[in-house]
Amino acid sequence: MPVAVNDTVKEKVAEYLEAALGKPVDLAPLPDTTPLNTLGLDSLLTISVLVTLLEDCGVDLGEHADSLVTPSTLGDLYAIADRFLGEPEAPQPAAAAATSGDAGEYSAQLAYYQAKLAYETDSADLRDALAAGQDLVVVDGRSSESYAAEHIPGAISIPHRSISQDSLAGLSKAPLYVTYCDGIGCNASTKTAIKLATAGFRVKELIGGLDWWKRDGHPTEGHAAPEHAHHAACGC
Repeated sequence: MPVAVNDTVKEKVAEYLEAALGKPVDLAPLPDTTPLNTLGLDSLLTISVLVTLLEDCGVDLGEHADSLVTPSTLGDLYAIADRFLGEPEAPQPAAAAATSGDAGEYSAQLAYYQAKLAYETDSADLRDALAAGQDLVVVDGRSSESYAAEHIPGAISIPHRSISQDSLAGLSKAPLYVTYCDGIGCNASTKTAIKLATAGFRVKELIGGLDWWKRDGHPTEGHAAPEHAHHAACGC
C-alpha cells in the first residue's frame, strides 16, 4: 500500500534527485509506482541519494541498516524519506521491544559478532593478508588530495563521491575489496563499501582506517608520509 507523504517530504526527495541527476525533476505528475531507473537513476546513483538523505537527517547508518535496502520505485524512496523527514514515530511500549528470552538474545548477539568479522577487518589482519598474497584490493575512499598526501601502500584511490558505474567498469569482481578512510571519525570507508557492495563487489571495511593502520606501526606512502615507521606486533 502506498505511503501517504506530505508535500514537504516530496519536495525534499525532488531536491535530492535533482542534485543527483544535475537537472530539474518534476515529481508531481508521477505515480508512486514509477521505477527510479526511468528517471535516470542507476543503482549507484540511487544508493548515493539514499545515503545523502540519511546523512542529512543525522541517521546512524549502523542502527538503521535496514534502511539501506536500495529503493526501486518513487514510492519506496518516499517511504524512507517520510520515515526520517516526517513526524517522529510514537514510542513503542516496552513490552513490544522485549526479546523472546535468553536464547533469542544469544542468537542475535552471535549473529552480530559474526557479521562484524564477515564485513570488517583490522590493520593486523590486513597486513597479514597482504603479506600472504591474498587476492584483495585496498581502496582509499577519501579525496584524491588526501590519498596523494598519505595512503596505505598499494591502495588504489576511489573517492566515494566519484563512484559510478563508469568508474568501476574496469575493476574485476574476483578480489575482496577492503575500504578505508581517515579513521573512526570518518565514514567515507562505509560509503565506499556501500557503493561497491551495491555494484556487486565483495567488500570489507578496515576498522580504524588509516589512523589505526599507522598507530599499529605499518608504513604509508605519499608526499606527507613519514620516512620511517615503527613495526609493532599485534597485541591480540
